[in-house]
Amino acid sequence: MARIYPLFSSSSGNCTYIGDERGGILIDAGVSCKKICDALRGNGLSPEAVQGVFVTHTHSDHIQGLKVLTKKYNIPVYAQRTNLEILAEKDKVYCQCSLSETDGIKISVGDFQIESFATPHDTPASCGYKVTLSDGKICAVCTDLGYVTPEISEALRGCDLVVLESNYDEVMLKNGPYPYDLKKRIASDHGHLSNTDCGKQLCDLIDNGVCRFILGHLSQHNNTPQTAEQSAVNALGHFRRNKDYILHVAKPEGEGLAVAF
Repeated sequence: MARIYPLFSSSSGNCTYIGDERGGILIDAGVSCKKICDALRGNGLSPEAVQGVFVTHTHSDHIQGLKVLTKKYNIPVYAQRTNLEILAEKDKVYCQCSLSETDGIKISVGDFQIESFATPHDTPASCGYKVTLSDGKICAVCTDLGYVTPEISEALRGCDLVVLESNYDEVMLKNGPYPYDLKKRIASDHGHLSNTDCGKQLCDLIDNGVCRFILGHLSQHNNTPQTAEQSAVNALGHFRRNKDYILHVAKPEGEGLAVAF
């Protein structure tokens, strides 16, 4: 049975493993290669089991460990064409590793079928990923988006499990230490998804058959796990937790969380 492991999930670094001990894929490599490998091993997984790294975008908290990881383990990299060009131009990926674009293409890696969908973020290109397993189960990883577009909503409907961004609490962001321009960027349509907007999307997803959720990419300055969780539970108030839906919150560094789907 495949599982999803949100190994790292925060503004400091992001990396998610989908698969099992025999093989799987990484979504992003936003911490050092050593930390990724240690986290994999801490979950009983081998770095050699990684069959591909799928990059959502080129901010450092999503690609920090990519070059060393691809050089050490010769892992192929998949991303939108624009992001592949940026990775190569800025020397962020091992020069001899395989690079494949994902725009409008269904990628087959091991027992997985992977599709990308565009997300609105303050980068030249950005996407989430939808992963279909050999048994037909589907999960998606969707973070770093300023708002939920119709394309995103359509991609997430019908999934068995969704990792969805719940980045910031509006009051904490407004009253927090960030400079005004940064606050404005985070709250913009090309920034991050707030707890409130995350809750609205969770309601839509439950209405469309999705019942397992992991809240991810929480800000360590403008949110707390308890705040994000309570906001989601409040938004889903007319649904019964652990009966109508199952909700988890990814930790910044979470060896312990592995969710089967």
